[in-house]
Amino acid sequence: MKNFFAILISLAIPIVATSQKQWTLADCINHALQHNIQIQQASIVSQSNQSQWRQARHNRLPSVNATVSDGFGFGRTLGPDNIFINQNSNTLDGSLSLNVPVFQGLRITNEIAARKHDFMAGAADHERIQNDVSLTVVSFFLNVLLHKEHLKIAEQQLALTDTLLHRIEVLVTSGREPISRLYELKAQAATDAFNITNAERNLRFALLDLAQLLNLEDVENFNITAPDFDFDISQTPIPVVIFENAIVALPNVRAEEHRLESSRRNLDVARSGHFPTVSLGASTSTNYFYMFGNEFPNAPFGSQIEQNWRSFVGVSVSIPIFNRFAVRTNVSQSRLQIEHQELQVTHARNAIYNDIQRAMLNAHVSRDRYMAAANAVRANQRSLEFVEQAFTSGRATFFDMQQSRNNLERALSEQIQAKYEFIFNVKVLDFYNGQEIGL
Repeated sequence: MKNFFAILISLAIPIVATSQKQWTLADCINHALQHNIQIQQASIVSQSNQSQWRQARHNRLPSVNATVSDGFGFGRTLGPDNIFINQNSNTLDGSLSLNVPVFQGLRITNEIAARKHDFMAGAADHERIQNDVSLTVVSFFLNVLLHKEHLKIAEQQLALTDTLLHRIEVLVTSGREPISRLYELKAQAATDAFNITNAERNLRFALLDLAQLLNLEDVENFNITAPDFDFDISQTPIPVVIFENAIVALPNVRAEEHRLESSRRNLDVARSGHFPTVSLGASTSTNYFYMFGNEFPNAPFGSQIEQNWRSFVGVSVSIPIFNRFAVRTNVSQSRLQIEHQELQVTHARNAIYNDIQRAMLNAHVSRDRYMAAANAVRANQRSLEFVEQAFTSGRATFFDMQQSRNNLERALSEQIQAKYEFIFNVKVLDFYNGQEIGL
């Protein structure tokens, strides 16, 4: 029986280990790209645009239609000798028709080009949404790392309090320190434990936000692993160079430029309404006629089908003369759409440049904050060491030590906050510079 339980436990251990997988940033990004709803919707739109482009090319092909009709006539009917008689009849008709577009004012050619640019714009939108989701994943991932460091600081503060508490217990036992100091440190230890609980809560919420972004079902066992990345605080990208690279690499402007070209092609489609259209048509048909109660026998079905066969070939020309100004209105609307889309292209360029400037400013500000906070951390660490020694020897109050610890904790919090803000903004700038998203 003991061996049986040992086997069960050994089998359960790999299952638990598998359920508590440590996700890397690459794992998170790849999972988001595969399961994000916005990306899936953009993919559907892109497939729809591709289908419309394919259909526009197919519009060059001829159309072939077959028609079969069967009807009954009651009362006066035209008989086989072309004389109207009062008799019921049955008529079966069958035909096959062919229509070939010869000239449509270049409408089909321009529609093909327009639908092609619509498809390419949709593909660029799909890529843009993928980039946006990837950057959001990086932001949420860094937020989790930030809260992990907050938790680490809180745990370090409790460890320092426990160490100092042990020293004070020895001094109180020996009668060298009053017992009030011991109670003060126990209260501080309880406060540090409460801060750890808050840090753990914030970390769980950060993990939950990231798991929900990834559309994960199991959020309880979700956790990430911190990547090994180089943190170079001296990085100073150049905005102009990044902007030039972003215009080429990013799909944002490319999508709007394809829409602009599609609008120009749609203008040519609207102008084609001024031109005549030419089409080639051909058809072949036959019929069967049967009269009820006829004193003469009806001709056999096969012979009628063969004898009544007829064919037609012709050319059709349609010349627009007056169409209630519909063509003129379509042309005017197409020109307005071009003007609107030209502004969209300019707006997309400006938006990218503004985002780069904002990310550059945020990177510089967070770098300065980090350097200032690092200096504050070093100064407050030395101050805390001195105050703790003074507190142990009775030359400093508990309030002095508490204030010094709060100053250090505040400086550490500012430092790691500025650190991850700087990392994120630099990664945004790297992304605009055409580099792969990652840490």
